[in-house]
Amino acid sequence: MEFLRFLAFVATWGFMWRWVVKNRGSWNLFYGNLVGAAGGFIVGVVVLSITLSLLPSADKPRKQIEETAAQAVAPAVAKPETLKPPVIVQKPAPAPDKLPTFTAGQPQNEPSPPESALLPNYRNRVTESISEKTQQDKYDEAFALIRAQVGNDPGADQSPIASVMCIPFVRQAMRFPASAFLVENAPESAQRFKDQIYTISNTITARNMLGDDISYRFDCSLQRIAGTDAGFAAWKLLDLKLQKSGS
Repeated sequence: MEFLRFLAFVATWGFMWRWVVKNRGSWNLFYGNLVGAAGGFIVGVVVLSITLSLLPSADKPRKQIEETAAQAVAPAVAKPETLKPPVIVQKPAPAPDKLPTFTAGQPQNEPSPPESALLPNYRNRVTESISEKTQQDKYDEAFALIRAQVGNDPGADQSPIASVMCIPFVRQAMRFPASAFLVENAPESAQRFKDQIYTISNTITARNMLGDDISYRFDCSLQRIAGTDAGFAAWKLLDLKLQKSGS
């Protein structure tokens, strides 16, 4: 490609040089060649610049394309994830028969500039309910162990399972769900309400359009309901609030 550009440059230079000499008018041959050489060189440089912009070099763009592709896929690259039994600080709650009634707040509907990792109007983009089987298929024995620890009592505290079931809901609120991960050692809490409703509070990081990882504190409220998969309940999202950490 570089050789072809050189040929185009030389051909353009020579053609313009010859054209100026032939059309020099009252100029003598010396001045005609001088002006032709200078003018042809300038036109040749212009043609060379045009070819460089339209047909970039083979080596340089390959590197640029690879770097661009790496940057483009970076937000969607997921790091390995393992499920650990959640360590939840249970907020003080009354006896099961005196649990408070849950009241959902107003859905958040805020703009999403490039520096935000959240989708605009994310609450309306999140799935209404998710089956426990999806997490069982993803985490296998780890999730099965958490379910076994909770037990089969219909009135049992389901906070550990609720903590895991919140994760896919929160990720769906992100521009790049695969880049969203819970912050290690971040304080996590759970509050239980009537009718098997729980509010899980934790911190998650996700990538924005600028390639930066942003931390958000979330409050995810969901209810355990009957599922369509045999042996697995489903969880319905009731409320979801996300706020940038430190704001």
